[in-house]
Amino acid sequence: MNLVYSIQQNHSMRYATVFLAFALCAAAQDREPKRFFQMTEAEIAATLKDLHDHNPSLQTRIEALSELFIGTPYRLGPLGEGDGGEFDREPLVGFKEADCTTLVEQVTALSLKPDLEDAIRTLQRIRYRKGKISYKERNHFPEIDWVPNNIAAGYVKDITRDAAGDKTATARKLISKKNWYANKTLDDIQGFAQASVEEKQKRLERLKTLGKGFKDENASVPYAPIDIIPEILEKIPSGTIANVVREDKPDIPVLISHQVLIITKDNAQYVRHASSSGKMVEDVLLRDYLSRYAASSWKLLGLNLNQVLDRPLTSAYK
Repeated sequence: MNLVYSIQQNHSMRYATVFLAFALCAAAQDREPKRFFQMTEAEIAATLKDLHDHNPSLQTRIEALSELFIGTPYRLGPLGEGDGGEFDREPLVGFKEADCTTLVEQVTALSLKPDLEDAIRTLQRIRYRKGKISYKERNHFPEIDWVPNNIAAGYVKDITRDAAGDKTATARKLISKKNWYANKTLDDIQGFAQASVEEKQKRLERLKTLGKGFKDENASVPYAPIDIIPEILEKIPSGTIANVVREDKPDIPVLISHQVLIITKDNAQYVRHASSSGKMVEDVLLRDYLSRYAASSWKLLGLNLNQVLDRPLTSAYK
């Protein structure tokens, strides 16, 4: 009887332990904040206003807002020109999915404006040259579109030399938008689920014709070399946008392969980014993230660093 009682008691304790663990996990999940991709538009608007009310510093707003994107599913090209788009009718705004650039753009816009409608208007000025919504004016190329246009608009400034000093290097490449457009396929005609193949083909031909009007451009990108990153970490502010700079390869149209945020938490630097391999927005220790490129055949040169600026809109974008 004593043995039976002992066995029953052990089983009861085991069940109690399992139940307690389950309850603790459930409680922890209940305490997890809702992420933007789980929220309604009204919830996003209320959360945005509350975050601005409690975070007067732009840096802390970027940290807090970007954290609410963690777990967002990854999809390349989730945003387009909306229902009126000629070539890409993916939504103008959406928080259900993200890629590396749309994550950076949305965090930047939301960190600058406490009102969601104002933030969305700001987002379009960040995504498009002079805020003109069209495929042609979208900041497709980080080197010759996104970075220089957003510097000109006053949304970011290049702080690479501030961090790397005289160790700053420069990557150069002749970028051909004409070739990039010429290599477009039917897969690039997005958001036309009900359209016939013939209609998509006509749009594709118009897209390629549009590309013929572009001239090749020389891109020049300052970067902090990969080997000095560990020694300049204290000079990289939390919330910095980092553009991943690779070596020039003739068969690849860009120098910048990825855009990320560098976030400081728990006395360490993390890359917060929309990961194509992880399939979601995630945090990775900066040193671990950079080590992933060690075996890549496309050599990592370093990081181009941009700081978001807290500023009113210029007259050019009103």
